[in-house]
Amino acid sequence: MKIKTLAMGSIGTNCYVVSDDVGNAVIIDCDGDPRPLYFYISEFNLKPTHILLTHGHFDHIGAVEAVKEKYGCKVIAGKDEFRILTDPAANCSIYGGGAITVLPDELVSDGDSIIVGDMKFEVLFTPGHTEGSLCYILGDNIFSGDTLFQGSCGRTDLATGDWSTILRSLKLLRDLPGDYTVYPGHGPATTMEIERSSNPFM
Repeated sequence: MKIKTLAMGSIGTNCYVVSDDVGNAVIIDCDGDPRPLYFYISEFNLKPTHILLTHGHFDHIGAVEAVKEKYGCKVIAGKDEFRILTDPAANCSIYGGGAITVLPDELVSDGDSIIVGDMKFEVLFTPGHTEGSLCYILGDNIFSGDTLFQGSCGRTDLATGDWSTILRSLKLLRDLPGDYTVYPGHGPATTMEIERSSNPFM
């Protein structure tokens, strides 16, 4: 398995391409100019089948429609995130480059699994940054979106955000057994052990 990080869009959102040994691939969040993503997929002859969204803010969905059209990907999001995905005011896209809406192909719930090739992504419901924010767990890796960053956590002052709720989600992550590599929506990767010991919000 390989995890590629591409910082994309106007505020450097992390787009992840996760692939197995035979080229099956999943894209997690994507914004901005998708050409670097296309180049990487072509270079390694990958076959992306799914776009997994951690949440619906503009900087995580800006390239979704273009990427879906190019590869025929199935778009997956949390069951409580439909409003953010489809309301340009709530996802803040109208305040930037223009209104964006995304209609997901499937809405998932806590405990659901998405299986692609040899990869099994488990859905963990972590609201707070938005009411439908998700993390995806793949083995000992967590794709945390804007719930957990290195040394910090996501803001809660935008539509459907809630501070007490994100603190509960951070506690849920903190209390997961074992260690994980954490791949956040912005900034560098970290580990759960580091965040447990040094992140003041956990």
